[in-house]
Amino acid sequence: MSGKKKIIFGGVPGMDKKYIDRMKKGIIKECGNIEFIFFGENTITSKELIEKYHDAHVLISWDQPMDEYTYKSMPNLRAYCQASVGFNAANPDMATKYGVIVTNVSDYCIDEVSNHAITLILACARKLYIMWPKVKEGIWDCAIAGNINRFAGSTVGLYGFGKIAKTIATKLKGFNVNIIASDPYVSDEDGKKYSVKMVSFDTLIETSDYISLHTPLLPSTEEVFNKSVFERMKPTAFIINTSRGNLINQEDLYEALTNNLIAGAALDVLKNEPPKSEDKSIIELPNTIITAHSAFVSIESAEQQIDLTCKNVGRILKGEKADYICNPEVLSQIDWIKYH
Repeated sequence: MSGKKKIIFGGVPGMDKKYIDRMKKGIIKECGNIEFIFFGENTITSKELIEKYHDAHVLISWDQPMDEYTYKSMPNLRAYCQASVGFNAANPDMATKYGVIVTNVSDYCIDEVSNHAITLILACARKLYIMWPKVKEGIWDCAIAGNINRFAGSTVGLYGFGKIAKTIATKLKGFNVNIIASDPYVSDEDGKKYSVKMVSFDTLIETSDYISLHTPLLPSTEEVFNKSVFERMKPTAFIINTSRGNLINQEDLYEALTNNLIAGAALDVLKNEPPKSEDKSIIELPNTIITAHSAFVSIESAEQQIDLTCKNVGRILKGEKADYICNPEVLSQIDWIKYH
């Protein structure tokens, strides 16, 4: 790829300026002379993206949505590098159709997200969502939480069994809980390596005391947790989501929580982020714990997130094969990669 390369970066709400600067410096270090444009924390319309940046070689983002028309209108685009674990915004099917590589950074926050998920599970188990607010109100009474079951001996179900879920399973071993997982792409043998029993989705939702979600948002997983699922879960069960908000039908979850179909929910992600008025009803429920999409956060993870993305961008611009390719089938369509 000859000439000056154009890198556009944006759609990263809340990203600190120092990390934007780190991204620019990191890419320059990786591949030299580039044109680097930060188009803002918020996403932009397809029309604006095409009008201003139709000649971009690489797009880096968390949330910038892409459709067929956008990919078709950006003929120089070689890659959409998602500086995150999730890659649904990149629309990998359309990217593949137009010969665009989609990458993510699936390794950068495994420790943080696994710790956050376990923290939420334990907070549900100990009913901290009830006791903490009451203490602040001046009510010093452990009976206010009602019955609490011992965590040891309970069943933790993991929906999706990738790197984060496997780390959770490893960390939970010392709690003497029964760990099961449902993932059509993971074998029984792979589960056994982590002392986890692989089960069907039906078994997962019907037998788990805590269900923790760890799968990408895909057409097959969108709103997979809905009314029919909540009706089959234990009435004492909790759902924990540190993955993507739209894995859950939020309206159905609200009904399940208010009608005691399940005991509670701990959510790091919501349908809308930041929350809109329609999300406030679930935030305000007494049996929910809500954190502000913060499971991935640490100083170390933020630096690693940027550095891994920079390396991927550098490899792409130098005609090398990138790491963390989310649509490997695209590789047969392109001829500019030097395979190493």
